[in-house]
Amino acid sequence: MSQAQETPKDAARRLAASAIRKGYKPQALHEYADQTGAPIYWRIRLKHPDTDEKWIRPMRRDGEGFALGELEFPEGKPLYRLHNLAQHPGEEVMVTEGEWCADALAKAGILATTSGAADSAGKADWSPLAGRSVTIWPDQDEAGNRYAEAVKCALEGIGCTVRLIDVQALNLPPKGDAVDWLEAHPGATAADILALPTVTPREEPRDDEPELPDHFQYGGGRFEVSAQGVFHIGTDKDGNELSPRWISSRLDVTAKTRDSGSKAWGRLLEWRDDDGILHRWAMPMEMLQGDGGEVRRELANQGLSIAPGRAARELLASFLQVWPVEDRARCVDRLGWHGDVFVTPSESKGDSGEIVVFQNAHSIEPALAEKGSVSAWRDTVARLAAGNSRLTFALSVAFAGPLADIAGEDSGGFHLRGISSSGKSTALYLASSVWGDPVAYRRLWRATANGLEGLAALHNDGVLILDELAQIDAREAGEAAYLLANGQGKARASRTGTARQSARWRLLFLSAGEIGLAQHMSEAGKTTRAGQEIRLAEIESDAGAGIGAFETLHEYGAPAAFALALKDAALVTHGAAGVEWLRHIVADRSRLADLIRTGIADFVTESTPKDAAGQVFRVARRFGLVAVAGELATHYGLTGWKDGDASEAVKKCFISWLEAFGGTGNREDRALFAQVRAFFEAHGASRFEDVNSTREQRVMNRAGFYRFDDEGQREFLVLTEAFKEVTHGFEVKAAARILADAGWIEPGKDGKTSQKPRIPGMGPTRCYVFTSKIWEGDE
Repeated sequence: MSQAQETPKDAARRLAASAIRKGYKPQALHEYADQTGAPIYWRIRLKHPDTDEKWIRPMRRDGEGFALGELEFPEGKPLYRLHNLAQHPGEEVMVTEGEWCADALAKAGILATTSGAADSAGKADWSPLAGRSVTIWPDQDEAGNRYAEAVKCALEGIGCTVRLIDVQALNLPPKGDAVDWLEAHPGATAADILALPTVTPREEPRDDEPELPDHFQYGGGRFEVSAQGVFHIGTDKDGNELSPRWISSRLDVTAKTRDSGSKAWGRLLEWRDDDGILHRWAMPMEMLQGDGGEVRRELANQGLSIAPGRAARELLASFLQVWPVEDRARCVDRLGWHGDVFVTPSESKGDSGEIVVFQNAHSIEPALAEKGSVSAWRDTVARLAAGNSRLTFALSVAFAGPLADIAGEDSGGFHLRGISSSGKSTALYLASSVWGDPVAYRRLWRATANGLEGLAALHNDGVLILDELAQIDAREAGEAAYLLANGQGKARASRTGTARQSARWRLLFLSAGEIGLAQHMSEAGKTTRAGQEIRLAEIESDAGAGIGAFETLHEYGAPAAFALALKDAALVTHGAAGVEWLRHIVADRSRLADLIRTGIADFVTESTPKDAAGQVFRVARRFGLVAVAGELATHYGLTGWKDGDASEAVKKCFISWLEAFGGTGNREDRALFAQVRAFFEAHGASRFEDVNSTREQRVMNRAGFYRFDDEGQREFLVLTEAFKEVTHGFEVKAAARILADAGWIEPGKDGKTSQKPRIPGMGPTRCYVFTSKIWEGDE
């Protein structure tokens, strides 16, 4: 084959033969063309598989063949994929750093180009982009920042409208680029890419608003802030300037923070770590009223480089306190809703007229994390959940957390109870994937009361996922249910002995375990109260289709394979649905309150028997909130389900709970009836004397007497002190009235629930007369 007949790939291999013999592998061959599509030159890219060293050379047709060498472009290096730009003159263009990124974006439907590597911006001919709308996607490193700035200056000089992708908001690895993001979001469309967050350009100061200073006079010298860091330049005793003292890497004080009562003042700080990752922290000023060690530890923990030595540490504390700043931000001490703004650890969604930030003495473990796109999550996780009531219910619970505040609903929980490997933990995985990494977001019940308080506060106005109920101490399980559902932590004293403000929260929590709350508490000899059971509504995880928690396996042949596919999908893409959900409900909050309340009322009306007790209606409202959340998420395009799918799934789970709860009556009344009947079953023949017997009877620990009614049925006359034992755990008067209303106790003629029959040897004695009705029915 002559060189004239060679293809670019053949020529590339021939010209790179020496590198290939050394172990390099051809990686890519990028074609540059003019606006007509005619080739100008090709670029060979090879990579050594062991050392990751790259071998890149330009190549062009030279006469009858191809040659390597440096290329000269007197009118500027042509842009990559130039002919594509010419074919779409009105379309938005995305500029990347490198040909691989441009090729990857093009495959996703984006009109993309590049000038080449990081140092190529000044050599390129940008004129084909004149006047167009351009988005720059740089690599996430310092070279990428320089490239983006150079391209931005060049494009603005030819009349382009320029946006810059906020790479710090994309959760990319260090030095990550567009290819990394696309690999993590395999289902991303062109619309998803163009909707990525961009850096908001800083507004130019008004004529009456001076620019923030880069220096400030202090202590006979001055502080200076530059790209190299924070410095203090002092003077000697003669007034001569000393050499600059480096204090830390660059640290910007961007605003003064304070709470709604103009207390809890602090400073909003921003800096980048050595990987170029942007950090923001609202630092309370009270942390500086000591040696400042806590502040330095927190800054260092988040990647700020700080100079050693006592003098530098003291200067850093001074810098943070005296650096002039005019902007203000409102600080809050808990996450979740604050008016119309929803605050997460990293940002605030919504507009209250000023910046709202979460201010805390230390950084907290983030509950939210994003990987993949909404469309990818919808097409995998949500699609597979469809047709499975327990899975659809779990996802709807995850969406419901932020709606509780809007609708004014209380906190509460749900517990999926079932045998091992029935699919209940898979349901928790899916619910976790709405907000973050399902491995990290899903927590265990194995925690102290203080630990649960911290978790609840971290998930305020959200959903807390807790697995393995059996891992919490059986003696504390009931109180833990109360704690989470009541929304308030333990009262504690401050250092001065005064009451410290308790932690508060509003949330939904979703739990799972092989046993339920009542069974777990019974292991420690504790009795479950109705209040605990309605705060943690138990649902049988088995959906009744013979395949555990599942009802349809879609394209998978076995439950195990289906569960594995669900978990894999949740690990690959998660968090994006929660972020998008917050965006929708924050924007629509003003109109959602009535819609949610109406939806809850409709669910309760359709699902709850009219004669149900108040406790049943209370739990039904919580299920109704979940149903509304699932339908809203579908309306916003997050799930891909049909209208009504979420409501139907929630209704199935509510029926399961109602059956396990024991019907529509009051749970406390049923517990009282069961306890009273159990007492007479155990002691009816041993602790009661025959009131009409003429012979001496030996009854140990007597509780009362018995007699026979007109039909020959035994009645029990329980003495007043023994009645307290019979109704132990219940208020005596209320218990007597409930038993009398049910016909278990025969009231006296004076209208009281007790009577005063004449007892041989005792005379008229106050007691409670239990009728034979205690053996009737199955309350």
